[in-house]
Amino acid sequence: MTSTTAPDIFLSYSRTDLATAGKMAAALKAAGHDVWWDQALKSGQVYDQVTETALREARVVIVLWSKAAVASDWVRSEATVAMQRGALMPVMIEACQRPVMFELRQSADLIGWKGNARDPRLTAFLNDVARQLATPETSVSPPAAPAAGSNRRMLIGGSAALVLASVGGFAAWRPWGARADDGTASVVVLPFANLSGDAGQAYFSDGLAEELRNALSQIVGLKVIGRASSERFRDSADLAGVAAELGVANVLTGSVRRSPTTVRIGAQLIDSKTGVEIWSQTYDRSPGDVLDIQSSIATSVVGALSPRLGKAAGKLVVGGTDNVEAQALYFQVDANVSTDAASVAEGIARLNAAIALDPNYALAYSRKANLLATLSGREPDPSQSRELHAQAAASARRAVEMAPKSGRALANYSTFELSQLNVRTAVAGAERAAQLEPGNPDAIAGAARSIFVVNPARAAVLAGRAIALDPFSARAFHAHAEALFNLGRYDDAVIAARRALDLSNGVRGRAELFESLVMLGRFAEARPLIAKQTLWRGPANTALLESRAGNRAAGDAALTALGGYAAETTSYFRASIHGQLGDLETALAALAEALAARDSLLSNIAFDPFVDPLRKEPRFKAIQDKIIPPDLIVRPAAGK
Repeated sequence: MTSTTAPDIFLSYSRTDLATAGKMAAALKAAGHDVWWDQALKSGQVYDQVTETALREARVVIVLWSKAAVASDWVRSEATVAMQRGALMPVMIEACQRPVMFELRQSADLIGWKGNARDPRLTAFLNDVARQLATPETSVSPPAAPAAGSNRRMLIGGSAALVLASVGGFAAWRPWGARADDGTASVVVLPFANLSGDAGQAYFSDGLAEELRNALSQIVGLKVIGRASSERFRDSADLAGVAAELGVANVLTGSVRRSPTTVRIGAQLIDSKTGVEIWSQTYDRSPGDVLDIQSSIATSVVGALSPRLGKAAGKLVVGGTDNVEAQALYFQVDANVSTDAASVAEGIARLNAAIALDPNYALAYSRKANLLATLSGREPDPSQSRELHAQAAASARRAVEMAPKSGRALANYSTFELSQLNVRTAVAGAERAAQLEPGNPDAIAGAARSIFVVNPARAAVLAGRAIALDPFSARAFHAHAEALFNLGRYDDAVIAARRALDLSNGVRGRAELFESLVMLGRFAEARPLIAKQTLWRGPANTALLESRAGNRAAGDAALTALGGYAAETTSYFRASIHGQLGDLETALAALAEALAARDSLLSNIAFDPFVDPLRKEPRFKAIQDKIIPPDLIVRPAAGK
């Protein structure tokens, strides 16, 4: 191996199944995992030594069972070691009779799989892998075999306390000796049913469920599925199927009936495997008691799961505000804001009303910052755009001042600091956000979106964890695409960006998809994406593509069109385009112009491949050092 870092996954297979193994390795890498298989061996490495080291250090060992694999001594040996370590995740790729010692081991069924990335069986398996990698892991050796008469389930759910170990600079769960390593300390909060007789009240039941997710995600050791994935199964009656798809053991469901004088909220926590109700409660209160009800539900759920968490439940406080009306206005924004300017403006008005009711409502300030930034990005007048962006940054800063321990607010604030080229502050805030809310996919995906400019490998790991917690989150896949692009993994970035686009109805991931396709030389696929770009981005991307493709005349024409827009907002793009065309002096002049204008795109200068032609120039290094403190930059290890 080229690094001392243990791989996430070791892939075991028969050489007869090389084509299928290659497709599986690609799918796992696209999901953000570090995969070792024998095709990764470098010239001069000792096969046996390197393979055994990877096998014994990988957190998960995936064995592809086929008739040829069953007949292979290598595969059988690797599967045996993996099973002894508790790391085995077998996959059937061909109908066959496995060695008897593995017959009782549940295997994923991918028989007949041809490499389709959208195969639901593959999706379910990747979710299982992500869940396994997200479970606790200690730095000690695996436990010894149980003594005679011991029950394996008792061993898995032993009484050892949860352990946190630091890996790569951040807290990561470890599987051995943890009370929750059988997956029982996990839950999905499905959208609560709106029984109010008014479809317009759905925002309230949806918002309540989201507040419960946010509160539960604060509990160390409890895996809580994020909002996007939870709401995808809104109308499903198959709770066991939902839980299996999302890799959790428990489902929290509920209903809300709301009137001007009374609110009735019912909630049930169900064991997904047995269908047994673990806990349930119905609350009939006045509307002013809604926040107390939310806290009671969250606290009761943790109490019901406390044997699996290995800790007693304390009281959880949810909502971010003590004003019920302010919270309801916040819920309405999440439910009703779309992408058009009028809707965004209406959302800002609602948030202003919420802030008027509770001037210390940090999350309302944070959400308002995002909406102001949306308006800023669509404003053609540069001075107006700057003013809106300044208002957005001030609102994000205010949120952090009021709630310095909110990971979501901190992650959001970090992106604004990054856009203002305050890179050190942005990265520090993002790292703090990931530390404060490691179980919240929005917080860690938001953190990744600041960290990727200095340490894309770390950002990819964070985004991968967000995907594990919310596998249908466009935000998480978008963060993953950004990190993969900066790592130079363009094929993988294409997959992640396409997934982000699919999940967001075309809103997220377009830039990452376009740029990855351009870097791969897949210009015919990239060109149609330009048509949906607004303002100066259309000619800018046209010039970038044509210059990369070697079409000088088309690139010059697009550059001329780009000249009709304010230089202060297009200078960095012009630098990258001229760099592709080989006009280094013009490119460096544009880069200096970008620095003077504090062009926010400069934040990506350390890893942006489109400015690679300029990197050997001393003037480029001087500009980069003024933007990115050199001590922050972490280059990925070889082969990553």
